[in-house]
Amino acid sequence: MNDGHRALWASGYGLFFLLYLTLVGASPVSAESDWRLLREDLRALLTPENAGWVALSLGAAALAHPFDDELTGSVDHDFAEPVLEFGNWYAGTKHSLGGAIALRSLAHFSNSPELTGISSQLLRALLLSNGLVAPFKIGVGRERPDGSNHFSFPSGHSANSFAMAAVLARRYGKMVGVPVYALSAFVPIARIHDRHHYFSDVVAGAALGSIAGWVVMRESAVRQWAISPALVRGHWGARVHWAY
Repeated sequence: MNDGHRALWASGYGLFFLLYLTLVGASPVSAESDWRLLREDLRALLTPENAGWVALSLGAAALAHPFDDELTGSVDHDFAEPVLEFGNWYAGTKHSLGGAIALRSLAHFSNSPELTGISSQLLRALLLSNGLVAPFKIGVGRERPDGSNHFSFPSGHSANSFAMAAVLARRYGKMVGVPVYALSAFVPIARIHDRHHYFSDVVAGAALGSIAGWVVMRESAVRQWAISPALVRGHWGARVHWAY
């Protein structure tokens, strides 16, 4: 393992250690709950269905690979530039995961059930997303377009942004989901714009991040038939309907 690999793993372990200290210091109960839910998320991710989605994500990246040399270059537009810079900033693991940790700590002190729920889901989605991305970065070892290192595939920024978007969209519906997905779409463009990634890198990252968000929000997305008693014209019967 070269120095670059060691630095990546060291930073990853540092983030997890910081997370542990933050959660345990804020509330042992919250920490235990988050780790239990994260273990359940990991088990859900390893089911054949979700493993299949991961394989499809890699397949989508393979289909996107021939366009890597065509979809390159910078975006020269006065309006787009600050949006791309913001995407590069907020979707970085240091800022997105750090923000989620801060939000999780705030939730403990606020005693807000809503803030507790969303902070836990965002934090777990980001952890799961980075857990998906890091092994591929190490294993594939693809050099970035700017030659800075060999961690190009897949895009961690794209994974982070789409993991957060998936959680927010599933939790709050299209009124929130549409704008956050629109904002997330600028992140892959920003990564290509700054020559940090190829097109296939951001396709894989966006797909893996979305899967992480869906897995965390799996319970809210479950639809199944439910039967409940109903009184119709003075007679009892059964009503069959979708349960969400």
